[in-house]
Amino acid sequence: LVPSLAIVGYTNAGKSSLLNALTGREAARAEDRLFATLDPTSRQVKLGDGQSVVLTDTVGFIHKLPHQLVEAFRATLEEVARADVLVEVVDGSDAHAREHRQTVQEVLDELGAGQKPRIVVLNKADLFDPAGQRADALAPVVGEAVPVSALTGYGLDTFRVRISALLADLWEDVDVTLPYSEGELLARVRERGTVDVTYQDAGVRVTGRVIPSLAGELRAAARRHAHGGVPAS
Repeated sequence: LVPSLAIVGYTNAGKSSLLNALTGREAARAEDRLFATLDPTSRQVKLGDGQSVVLTDTVGFIHKLPHQLVEAFRATLEEVARADVLVEVVDGSDAHAREHRQTVQEVLDELGAGQKPRIVVLNKADLFDPAGQRADALAPVVGEAVPVSALTGYGLDTFRVRISALLADLWEDVDVTLPYSEGELLARVRERGTVDVTYQDAGVRVTGRVIPSLAGELRAAARRHAHGGVPAS
């Protein structure tokens, strides 16, 4: 199971442009208007060392997002709730960036995703830092944020490294016993986790470290196995 990241941020912060820059193609429509992104667009992004993540673009947030719009965009907002990590894109050149970040936080809190692990991207660095106009310039990490220019490519390598480091910190320890019938899940664990697999009479014992979403799947399967295949109440 590949880790999932949802791109969030105030409208026109450059979320779709960032996704396109990371994938090297026009994966998401990038337009300077409200709600240009209506449906979630997901693309696999390579981080290096064989690691990949699924990055999903979402609708731009605005101040006091009306309830009927929340309902209309439920499909894209559900991606936020499901994601392992949030990528908050901020227009670093906007004088109102602080207020926009507060709005984003309020919407995330409404969705129950306000405390999810997060990477902050200060986009449009080419507009507020001369180094941002060069793709080969090394981008520093500023507090919790990474300055990036989706236009020039500045900071994208630093961003990838930050994702890798955060995901490594998030990985969870597991020690579960699964039935032999969970072959497909075991195959994904071997591919996407750092685990030891021991075949026993009672089932297959899996110990090691995996991403949070995969840890949840493993524990659920282990509970079903412990209850004779019946979901635990």
